[in-house]
Amino acid sequence: MRKFPLVDPKNKYDVAVLGWWYGKNYGSILTYYGLNRAIENLGRSVLMVHEPLGYNGFRVRWPDDILSMDFARRTGYQYTEQMHYSQLGKLNELADTFVVGSDQLWNPLIGRVNDDLFLDFVAPDRSRVAYGTSFGNRGTEKFKPEFIAKHAQNLQKFKAISVRENYGIDTARNIFGAKADLVVDPVFLLDQNHYSELAAKATISPEGKYMAVFFLDPTPEKKSTALAILEKTGLEKILVICNPDEGRTAAQEIWADEPRAEIIESDSPENFLRGYKDSSYVVTDSFHGTAFSVIFEKPFSSIYNNKRGADRFKNLLSSLGFGDTRRVYESDTAETINANDNVSLDIDFTKARNYIENGRKTSLEWLNAALDPAVKSSAALENGKAVIDAASASLQSHTLDLDFSANSDIWAITKGKDGVSLSVGKDKDLRGKHVWTDLPEPLTPGSRKRLKIQWAPTTKTKSINVHLRNPQSGTFKVIGKAEVAETSGSLRTDEFEFSVAEAGLSQVMLGALHFTGPQAGAQVHEISITDIKPKAPAAPAAPAKSNDDIVEGFSKQARRLALHDFESQVRSFSRGRSADSVTGIRARMFFHAHAIEKGLTHSNFRPGFGRVAIPGLAKEMNAWITRGLDTNDTIVQSSASVMKAYFARNEETNTDVSHFRNLFSAQALEVIANGRVGEGGAFPAANHREDPVETPNDDRAFMDVMYGRRSVREFVDTPVDDAAISAAVQIAMQSPSVCSRQGARVHQFDDPETIKQLLEVQGGFFGFKAPPRLLLVTADLDAFLFAPERNQPFVDGGLFMMSLLLGLTQMELGSCLLNTAMGVEKEQKIRNIVDIPENEVFIAFVAVGNFDKNVLVPRSKRVESDSILKRHA
Repeated sequence: MRKFPLVDPKNKYDVAVLGWWYGKNYGSILTYYGLNRAIENLGRSVLMVHEPLGYNGFRVRWPDDILSMDFARRTGYQYTEQMHYSQLGKLNELADTFVVGSDQLWNPLIGRVNDDLFLDFVAPDRSRVAYGTSFGNRGTEKFKPEFIAKHAQNLQKFKAISVRENYGIDTARNIFGAKADLVVDPVFLLDQNHYSELAAKATISPEGKYMAVFFLDPTPEKKSTALAILEKTGLEKILVICNPDEGRTAAQEIWADEPRAEIIESDSPENFLRGYKDSSYVVTDSFHGTAFSVIFEKPFSSIYNNKRGADRFKNLLSSLGFGDTRRVYESDTAETINANDNVSLDIDFTKARNYIENGRKTSLEWLNAALDPAVKSSAALENGKAVIDAASASLQSHTLDLDFSANSDIWAITKGKDGVSLSVGKDKDLRGKHVWTDLPEPLTPGSRKRLKIQWAPTTKTKSINVHLRNPQSGTFKVIGKAEVAETSGSLRTDEFEFSVAEAGLSQVMLGALHFTGPQAGAQVHEISITDIKPKAPAAPAAPAKSNDDIVEGFSKQARRLALHDFESQVRSFSRGRSADSVTGIRARMFFHAHAIEKGLTHSNFRPGFGRVAIPGLAKEMNAWITRGLDTNDTIVQSSASVMKAYFARNEETNTDVSHFRNLFSAQALEVIANGRVGEGGAFPAANHREDPVETPNDDRAFMDVMYGRRSVREFVDTPVDDAAISAAVQIAMQSPSVCSRQGARVHQFDDPETIKQLLEVQGGFFGFKAPPRLLLVTADLDAFLFAPERNQPFVDGGLFMMSLLLGLTQMELGSCLLNTAMGVEKEQKIRNIVDIPENEVFIAFVAVGNFDKNVLVPRSKRVESDSILKRHA
């Protein structure tokens, strides 16, 4: 396929389209395919503009051999090469009208949204059009004054704007002062026959009646919902359509233990369409997956994908006349699905068909008029200037003079009419060698600012730190990082939003350390700083800090901690889901074995159950044994005992479960056969799970233990019996945990110096003599398998913690709970003192020791139960 150079004036097009048509997902690919073909069917030639580079790290160079680009070539797209955004103006020589759409191209929360998607480069004598472009979910808080001030001007220069959600009309009018019309999603611009012709070019040919399952974000819960629907509809098999954006591995893991599921052989839009066209039912969590269910008029159920915008599903299905009738949930069970009358092979598409046909007609009429040079119109509304003025009034921007100075002659500074050239000479040590320029005035602590730099940095480093400097002390603070690996030497604009941390900061500074390689340095064209003001006046400031400062500080720290926790959970999730992870295998064995145990407890026993759990357990037990791991491991033995009980129970009912038995390897079956009876399975609720540990007073009443527990902070010198602590831990092991995963861990510290260091970091034991023993209770993230379990480590850890405190009380040891509500820095200090694995999150410290029962403790009066217990009729 020929690519079109930007400078060849011979190539002329009626329309150039910008948007995410090169994305590796079927929604984007087919959205822009619909728009491309609709424009061509209106008799106009189309040039597809590839993603410009240079704005930020979210803009990347796309490989040429990915599925979207292969599809572009197969379908005959004419498209540009990727270019730096500074070259976009040359497109004015190639096209008369520029169209942006569809997708969430105007959602400021998406990092790839930049000025080009508002067509800021288009010449005044060219037309700007938006088709079905989205601002994202409902809500306008995401639109900051500087975003509005800039892009209200851009949108008001459009000839015509259309959106795909009703609320987008209000957003365009009220926030940006622009008129917008409602159109159908571009996939609806082509009829079913067109997509059927494309599906006929697929490399797959599914046979028989089947349910198509297309999950962008597959989870075991969604899988369970799909299987419940399969059972209700009476269909016998599933065709799993993978998310082409690296979703094949996830699909293979989720569906590996389901014999009725067949994973589609290869990813392509044609195969996606064929999988839909030949299906008897569709289950999906995809917006466009839902749309194509309707286009092909297939009975379907949709799991609204909150991660990708539930409002989009609601808006679409409401427009199609279904409301929430086609909605199912991840949390659905076989019972709720069976009770849902809308999960049926019978579905009336009359309203949907009328909406699509009428919407296609009116939307094509709108598009034709918008592309017609003879039709004159403007998206600007009468309130447009007032909107821009209001947004601009909330901003105060200053441009710096660019009078740079340096503390080392390694920097060469040359000022010209287009800005300043900063060059870094060769030196073995670049540390501490800085260059800076003055801000218009010192910055006020606590104020919010946005620094904007238009420049062309040249370096071999991956990123450049930008600092604020105090000229009196020479100290400096990092305010942001510019990722430059892909665009070194190219003209770019970087923006940094920050809160001023301290007084005296009045210079913008760069360090030579970040500029390496040939011709290292930067051509700086402009630096400006802008106030970021709140939308409403702040409350009167307190002498120390204003509410805005407090909220901002809290917000910033909360965001940083949330990202830290997210990264920790993702690392453990990836490690735990790995086929090579011993911890992951044990956790998955726990999960599947417990599911089987629950089935064995049913009073109305269902012979032969376990179509999901047993294949999963077999897979993990086989993997464990294949790797030569210890078959006497407690979890392996417990799992073997569970299966031994399962086979025995089904034998009692003369149920043939040989198909399940055959899933286990010969070695695994031997372990099961020799499994210890009673290690797993089901037993009467009155029985003890295991023999209780011996305690100093086994007859002590529960109420005495519960009401007798106190937070003791002063201990006597009597040596602590470590066996008593072990017994307390054993008592705590009786705590419930999700699917019996048992993720709690306890670290015991005996060394006085170590205890002293840990308590100094923890900070809640000042004024008291260090305890003889210190425990740290943690929860192992590797024991948790699914994203919705994100809070479970703390739930399970909290349950264990309370039981541990009661266990210590039963063992007549004093204890005091010391919280670990701390930031990343404190947490890391603790990990530096003692060896706590990164995959364990902190629950709490516990000071432990023997104590004088007459020692004073806080009264800590409890509130009335009526203030805690809320009864709902």
